[in-house]
Amino acid sequence: MSKTIAAGLLAVILLAAYSNHFQNSFHFDDAHTIENNAAIRELRNIPRFFVDATTFSALPSNQSYRPVVTTLFAIDYKLARGVHPFWFHLSIFGLFAALVFLFAFFIDQLIGNRWIALAAAGYYGLHPANADTVNYIIASAEIITALGVVGSFAIYLGVPALRRYYLFVIPAAVAVLAKPPAAIFAVLFALYAWLFSERDASGQRLSLRISEMAFPFVICGAVLFFVQRMTPPSWTAGAASARTYLITQPYVALLYFKTFFWPADLSADYDLAPLSTMDDPRFWAGFAFLAAFLATAIFAARHKKTRVIGFGLLWFLIALLPTSLFPLAEVMNDHRTFLPYLGLVIAIAGVAALWSSRVSLLRPTVKIACTCLVAAFLCANAYATFQRNKVWRTEETLWRDTTVKSPHNGRALMNYGNTLMAKGDFAGALEYFHRAQALVPSYPVLFVNLGIAEGAVGHARLAEQHFKKALRLGPTNPDCYSYYGRWLLSQSRAGEALPLLRKAVELAPADARARDALKQAEESGSDNGTAENPATMVAHSLQLYREGRYEAAIAECHRALAIRPDYAEAWNNIGAALNQLGRYEEAVSACEQALRYKPDFELARNNLQYARSMIGSGKN
Repeated sequence: MSKTIAAGLLAVILLAAYSNHFQNSFHFDDAHTIENNAAIRELRNIPRFFVDATTFSALPSNQSYRPVVTTLFAIDYKLARGVHPFWFHLSIFGLFAALVFLFAFFIDQLIGNRWIALAAAGYYGLHPANADTVNYIIASAEIITALGVVGSFAIYLGVPALRRYYLFVIPAAVAVLAKPPAAIFAVLFALYAWLFSERDASGQRLSLRISEMAFPFVICGAVLFFVQRMTPPSWTAGAASARTYLITQPYVALLYFKTFFWPADLSADYDLAPLSTMDDPRFWAGFAFLAAFLATAIFAARHKKTRVIGFGLLWFLIALLPTSLFPLAEVMNDHRTFLPYLGLVIAIAGVAALWSSRVSLLRPTVKIACTCLVAAFLCANAYATFQRNKVWRTEETLWRDTTVKSPHNGRALMNYGNTLMAKGDFAGALEYFHRAQALVPSYPVLFVNLGIAEGAVGHARLAEQHFKKALRLGPTNPDCYSYYGRWLLSQSRAGEALPLLRKAVELAPADARARDALKQAEESGSDNGTAENPATMVAHSLQLYREGRYEAAIAECHRALAIRPDYAEAWNNIGAALNQLGRYEEAVSACEQALRYKPDFELARNNLQYARSMIGSGKN
């Protein structure tokens, strides 16, 4: 078999492994960076992305400077003609596939064996732990980071003529504009130059030429400094304690290493709490692992035959530094290993290259058996990735899986409760919200959701108490104002909703839902809440819906549509009521109308998804 055919087969297997992920929904941070981010809806905003970091997210606390990512999302939004995940997944998968084959080229340059390089890159591309990064759209920043780092190495090794102009640094420098950890390329390149440069006549390594080793530090450092200057002061890393975060990271590194070789129990949101003291045996287990790992890496790097292995092992440790030394909200996440795992694959390729010299002396039947084993191993990984993609299909499937894998994660319990609430299962949602409350009693967003759920079952007084507590816990969180205001609007209390919604828009000007709600509140106020006001009719339809009077709710929405045909909320309420009546085909049509007029309407999308699932199950 030719290497071209082998590369083609790898491309087919890679596509097959991810063939079921292109329609997977948006998740978690995708809401404020894509679905509810008004900035990405116009391509003419692209120049703004490079001068205004607030365009990255609708939430001020998440507004970091990532103009490359925001530009990609704006292009995807344009191609998709709205907030439809297919085009977002397609562009990210294209970048991912490019990374896999560029990585194969890089490994080939390191070990001089294309077969092993293809197999190793295939292992990386099909590894189920990497599926979480490919499925999580906002994590495309991790893919761009890895592509930039590997791209810089590929240019350096593949186009030597460009070395004197240092153009090989450009991909990594651009990747820093997607996510700052890409600046670690400077350290990785210095390591490569130190290990692999030949000695000159005087016995000194050519890599010690100051210009070649220092220039990536200068460029990546300058871009990193620029990114930090462009990041608004409203952005927060989220870590409660730097000390507990840092002493947890050795154990986290051990868990990452274990996951690479045994990717069982993958979770979208782990429930590992920060270690409170260095007396915890998990700290010492992690410390012992790091000490042994570092000693092995240095030993391997010092010997020519095992230098590639040492390079890969050191890559793993170095690439973990940005997320290990800089305290973040969660102590661990699988998408943080996307760049470090490249190093472990390089180390495995180095081991395979050493072993292949012995295999060449074996009988042809043994060689064939080894090839079949490698192929079977890659196919097994492809199957595992295919199965992992199913977990990311919807918000419900993702958070149900997460609550099983991470039962002590309050945020996961809350998010799964949100999916139940979207289906109208308010009792089930409240059960999960109360379980979450026992774990995270000071989480403002949780009390927002408690308010929504209690309001939906008619407990208006209790709902308002939850909304007010959310405001006390999160006085700078725009969602606390936005959802409270929207609830008041549904209670025909537009006058009280107005100041809350204005505050929400003041805190998060890019929040499309808050702006829409403010407009609705202003319309309600201008009409003095008369019976002919569409907003009042829709609010009344919600009350009828909660009372189980679905036909009356539909009729009230049609009255609103007679005045305002493009009223997305009215179409959505019709769809929700039709779902309750079991008229799923009609519900699909109504929800599609809602999304036509308001493409980022998450509730309408959930109602549409529910109707389609019921049709697919034959319950129509």
